[in-house]
Amino acid sequence: MPKKASAIMKAMANEILKPYEKGMLNMREMNSLRTVRNKIISVVAMASFSGCSFFAPSMQTIHVTSSPSEAKVVAGGRPVGQTPVQFEAHRGENLLIEVQKPGYQTQYRTSSRTLSTIGTLDVVGGFFLLVPLFGLLSSGAWKHDPGQYGFVLDPEKEPGK
Repeated sequence: MPKKASAIMKAMANEILKPYEKGMLNMREMNSLRTVRNKIISVVAMASFSGCSFFAPSMQTIHVTSSPSEAKVVAGGRPVGQTPVQFEAHRGENLLIEVQKPGYQTQYRTSSRTLSTIGTLDVVGGFFLLVPLFGLLSSGAWKHDPGQYGFVLDPEKEPGK
């Protein structure tokens, strides 16, 4: 459990128990407060373990290089710059990368998505408690594979050769 969530739970538990320690509550009221405290702890714990991928970044940095350099890069239908370039791509979608330079043949690559480390943790957590599997619905559970692309552009063939 994250340290911050653990600290919040301890502070809440201590705050709930203060009146009892001062002798202001009877046993019945104390049991009622314990029930409330336990429900709060359960909700915070479920939120903490309910798919870490929901808290992971939805974007990933992609690096593209080419030989020769200064080729135009189009990713997902939008221009992102000239090589060498790095840009942010949404993790939840497959990505088509196009590299073009006048006098050279255009090259294409498609990234595939694989389960990220955090997504793998959601799967393992889902083995013990089904709630973390919901994290697989978020883009943070996935990553583009590979995250680096190198292109070698071939000169255009002259007609008739």
